[in-house]
Amino acid sequence: MPTIPTIASNRSPLMTTQSEIDITESLAQSLVAISGLTLKENEPLSRHTSFGIGGPADLFAIPSTVEALCSAIAAANDVGIRPLILGNGTNLIVRDGGIRGLVISISGKMSKIEIDGTEAVIEAGALLATICHRLAGEGLSGFEFAAGIPGTLGGALIMNAGANGGEIGDVTEWVEVAAPDGTLKRVRCERLGFGYRCSALRDAGVAVVRAGLRLKPGDADEIHEALCDRISRRCAKQPVSSPSAGCIFKRPEGDYAGRLIEEAGAKGMCVGRASVSSKHANFMLNLGGATAADVIGLIDATRELVYDRFAVMLEAEVCVVGEDI
Repeated sequence: MPTIPTIASNRSPLMTTQSEIDITESLAQSLVAISGLTLKENEPLSRHTSFGIGGPADLFAIPSTVEALCSAIAAANDVGIRPLILGNGTNLIVRDGGIRGLVISISGKMSKIEIDGTEAVIEAGALLATICHRLAGEGLSGFEFAAGIPGTLGGALIMNAGANGGEIGDVTEWVEVAAPDGTLKRVRCERLGFGYRCSALRDAGVAVVRAGLRLKPGDADEIHEALCDRISRRCAKQPVSSPSAGCIFKRPEGDYAGRLIEEAGAKGMCVGRASVSSKHANFMLNLGGATAADVIGLIDATRELVYDRFAVMLEAEVCVVGEDI
């Protein structure tokens, strides 16, 4: 049975508990010295995910500049830690034991948008909603598909986010990434391996820094109207006001995950305080106090029901990170 995509823990099985503590303390000292970086310890990741669940991160860093981000990544690399790069915390489940090592959050801080003609250079922390309205205001078309999609540009590039017949890969010319040693590299679109809800960036061990998007001229009023229409339709069909991680499963070939889940009788099903949405069956909701274990149990139960009914094995779109309690 296919499993939910999981990002490997940063904990080495060969480390002793004291070794982990020593490495974390050493990394914290290096991070504190970085200009433009805010550092927190034992930060609950439930505060930084759209699902509102997740245990603590040993170290939680918030860079305000590209230079600070690269320095933090290099510092982690120097002590053998691969940091988790966090955007707006959508499309993500953080296990209840949290994240050992370092989480770097770029949402909100690294969010500059620069426009030159029909090209936009945008930092990875910019929210898709902000990008949509900024481009519309400039009379630039081609990004309307992203209307209503939560999350940041960096996360959208990693999973090739899309809707309404479009995907982020359709408008991307290049992506600049920070390698583990903190150096910047620019990668052209044709080398990014964009596919359905995936890209070569996902497992490359790099952090998305910024991207160059190619747009086309359009009428600002018409673009704004298209954005409003797509957001209205999304709100009517999806439980956008409830804590969730967005669509849980990828669309199976020739069908829709939501239809299969509903027909299998899983709509409204609960495990603990997690529930399959009664509005859109491909969404799972935190009813208040849900744990990651609740959500993962509900994902497994839903997948089994669909397989038993239709012999279709649903593939999860969300990623799981961290450790169990």
